[in-house]
Amino acid sequence: MALKLKLDSTKLYVLAVSGGVDSMVLFDLFVKHNLNFVVVHFNHQKRAESILDHELVESMCTLHHIPYHYIKLKIKNGNFQEVSRNARYKNLEFIAEQYHTPYIVTAHHLDDLAETIMMKLIRGSNLLGYAAMQEVTHIDKFIYLKPLLNYSKEEISLYQQTHQIKFYEDHTNLEDTYSRNRVRHHLIPLLKEENDVLTHLKNFSKQSYLAASYIRKESNNFLSKDLSFHLSSFDALHDAVKMDVISLIFESLKIDKTFKKIETILAQLKSIKPNINITLNKHYHMIKAYDFVYIEHIDKNKTRNDENCLMISHNKVDLPKIWVELCYNKLDFPIQLRKRKPGDRLSFTYGSKKLKDYLIDKKIAISDRNNLNVVVDSSGTILWIPGLYLNETLGSEHKIYLSIKE
Repeated sequence: MALKLKLDSTKLYVLAVSGGVDSMVLFDLFVKHNLNFVVVHFNHQKRAESILDHELVESMCTLHHIPYHYIKLKIKNGNFQEVSRNARYKNLEFIAEQYHTPYIVTAHHLDDLAETIMMKLIRGSNLLGYAAMQEVTHIDKFIYLKPLLNYSKEEISLYQQTHQIKFYEDHTNLEDTYSRNRVRHHLIPLLKEENDVLTHLKNFSKQSYLAASYIRKESNNFLSKDLSFHLSSFDALHDAVKMDVISLIFESLKIDKTFKKIETILAQLKSIKPNINITLNKHYHMIKAYDFVYIEHIDKNKTRNDENCLMISHNKVDLPKIWVELCYNKLDFPIQLRKRKPGDRLSFTYGSKKLKDYLIDKKIAISDRNNLNVVVDSSGTILWIPGLYLNETLGSEHKIYLSIKE
């Protein structure tokens, strides 16, 4: 089976070339297809012989007059494979910007796809994660291409042997230090003995991706830009979309997610409790306030300004646009502005009621209850709670006008 590339010769591509068989075969195909491209080679400085990879790739670029970028990476902490992968993508995107092109190309193939799927199944992921790699992936303003994704390692190796393409084998790929290598060396060969596993995993990837794409479209249509939603509308969604909505919230806030975390949040949202504070991480909370669910950002460096000013006048002309008229026979001055307190009661023509019970009846979220402005006289009688309550039991002989300036 001949290897073919379906790429536009009028575009400019940034090609990552490691010096291994896969990327050197892809380099050869780029040359033979007369594509416009620049090459980026990374030295992870983990092997003494890595300089040979650099010299090989550089010599091929010189031979074919291809622009060459050599980047040394120094990974000190964290998961080496993950940190180095992120560093590579960051540098590839930087170089793509320099050349004013969105296209970044890597040499991932069908065996890589199978390995990634098995890794995801072992570690756990969501439907989109199980879809693994795609031939075309849009990430921000960049377009990642994997033109060899439909070809197996065996087909690529056969092409290399047929065309005598030079390459260097990274001996660390032969070790079982990393879990991916163990999957590559032991699990995938075992599965290949059973049936055409690569084709089946490719089909699984495609179906998972199509399903995940459809569900994500539904999630994007449902979720507002500020990541809030009404619980009654959320409850009407299919369970698959519900899970993805929560997953999308985690992704938008750049918070690590797990299946268990998502299930826990879904269970908490089903609770009969009207007010729930769900900690997502140290920066974000998910707040359920009756039918409304929203994200609260916890900024420890930000101080809240509660110094609102109560304005009292006998002439409403002196007040801002928003004011109330309070009628009374007698008031215990001075009038003050404060927050609610335990034991606060409201007076009505039919009797009195605890402020706490009144707020529950009105379905006021706990976070909003604690921020309410309460206007009282010196005896503690509640006169006014902006937007919620005005005392109409005080008589009608006199009038004053109240307003709060924030």
